[in-house]
Amino acid sequence: MNAVQRKLSWRKVTYFFTCIAISVFFAWKFQPNYHENSNALSVLVTVFSILAGFLVAVMAIVGSERALKGGNWRQDTFYLAKIKQDLHRHATLFYLYLLVLALSFLATLKLEWPEVVQVSVEYVLLFLACLAMLLSFSLPGQLTRRHVSDFEAVIKLRRDKEVNSVVGKHPSEGD
Repeated sequence: MNAVQRKLSWRKVTYFFTCIAISVFFAWKFQPNYHENSNALSVLVTVFSILAGFLVAVMAIVGSERALKGGNWRQDTFYLAKIKQDLHRHATLFYLYLLVLALSFLATLKLEWPEVVQVSVEYVLLFLACLAMLLSFSLPGQLTRRHVSDFEAVIKLRRDKEVNSVVGKHPSEGD
């Protein structure tokens, strides 16, 4: 099964649209508290700068060569498709972080635009910041699953080698 033939995960779709709904509510409810609040801006920039650095590390781990854990080139091709999919998802999240940082910068410039534009930028900024934060909560689980599956593959390979070495022994060889 290739990436195009994958089934749609309703759990992930539901999670994504729930994140959007929460982010809309968050932006609507908290924009007045954000407006002209330099402390909120400082926290936002700091958090997303740290998240961007963390995500680069995650992408390096996901893209490591040891993620190709197949026994032959066909299995490695399958795992490569999964790695590309994960990296694409992480890259999208990384760009979302950068967009939040860019909008944060734009919101602080004190441009001579109408107040409605300033408030609109802040709404979009808070919506994207909340969305990015909520989507980031899935990263630890993804990393855990990746590492556990790597460990499971190593254990399976070792078990198969032991079973094959025991089965391959001649009965007269003894223990």
